[in-house]
Amino acid sequence: MTSQWRILALYAILTVASVVWIVPVLGAAAIALLPLDESTGGWWRADATTTTLDNFRRVWEGGLSGYAVNSLVISILSVLITLAAGTLAAYAFARMRFRFKGIVHLLLLTTMIVPVQIILIPLIPWFRTLGLNEGNWQYLGIALVHTAFGAGWSIFMLSSFFEAIPDELIESARMDGASPLKTFTAIALPLAVPGIVSFVIIDFVFVWNDLLMGLTLLDADHRPITVGLANLNAPQLNQDDLISAGSLLAILPPLLLFALLNRYYVRGLFAGAVKG
Repeated sequence: MTSQWRILALYAILTVASVVWIVPVLGAAAIALLPLDESTGGWWRADATTTTLDNFRRVWEGGLSGYAVNSLVISILSVLITLAAGTLAAYAFARMRFRFKGIVHLLLLTTMIVPVQIILIPLIPWFRTLGLNEGNWQYLGIALVHTAFGAGWSIFMLSSFFEAIPDELIESARMDGASPLKTFTAIALPLAVPGIVSFVIIDFVFVWNDLLMGLTLLDADHRPITVGLANLNAPQLNQDDLISAGSLLAILPPLLLFALLNRYYVRGLFAGAVKG
């Protein structure tokens, strides 16, 4: 098979995969925009002139707005804490020498493969002991848990960017009298921006989509949007229109973040692939 035919075959496969992926999304959008009595008979048979945004209003005013605020607080706080700790740790592992470096690095990376279900229940007594199960302290508590699980990934992902910094730049900064912290903030961080942005997007989506930890560790007033959507899917209720509308609203923040930072994300992935 010639190179041209291989490219055509690849594009054909990707086109089919895109159609398979987008049909359920279009179906959810159609159900969200139609009255329930019309979409139940098959959204493809419905009259397009009856479309309405009322389902979005109802689900938003019905409580999803509060869940969305909770998710934003949890996601932003988790990403900021993980990023602050992860960039410092990744730089240390990439550019510094210290005792037990290999063992500590291995232990941190194991957090990437430990299932959250193993430690979720033992975390509940710790939350109570530390007072992280009360009021708004719950935001900090679950953010620290997400940080614990995201730290290994941040170190794994960002270390390659810090390792790729030319040694001459680091040595030049040291000769000019820059402290390690100054070298990190003035030289290393700006050069690692594509990797940092890539990690921010991935970690934000991971935290935003969390259901299990939010359902187990938080009370009803602090649970994320995933729990709110799950509550709409009660067996005794027929709320396909509200579930579809809520699902579309739930994907908007990650989608907007990706759209805003897309060019940095692509640069980060390609740079990581080359440097790793």
